Amino acid sequence: MKKRLSAMLLVLTLVSGCASVESVMPDWSDLNPFSEDENSVEEKKAVNPMVLAVNPYLWQASLDKLSFMPLVSADSKGGVIITDWKSMQGAANEQFKVTVTIHTRELRADGLKAEVFERELSNGVWVDKKANPKLADELEKAILYRARDLFRRDVISR
Repeated sequence: MKKRLSAMLLVLTLVSGCASVESVMPDWSDLNPFSEDENSVEEKKAVNPMVLAVNPYLWQASLDKLSFMPLVSADSKGGVIITDWKSMQGAANEQFKVTVTIHTRELRADGLKAEVFERELSNGVWVDKKANPKLADELEKAILYRARDLFRRDVISR
């Protein structure tokens, strides 16, 4: 009788222990950058407010690549990063400002847009001028390469 009671208690402890572990484990499926089911994404965002509204790899890569510039705003829910004006070393009469917008939760090249603004000091006044469009293209490429590396690193570590 004692052995049977001990065995039942052991089984109950193991079964209840398994249930508590599952309930504590986070659901990482909502971070899938290739998710195509928009309804389930919206449901998961409503349940878990900590989920980014944009792709986490694009978001982190953008912050990494813009880390040398002062940030004015970084809105992870809206997917917009805005930097302040900054002069580059050796060009004190020129300043640049960057806006990066992430449009998707998927890791896709068309889900990212970078805009670069330029101004120069002329007679003591900052005057806006058209930035070279290649700057925005190169920034987008750098962010995408970094996002790809972050994703690969994350997959390998699982």
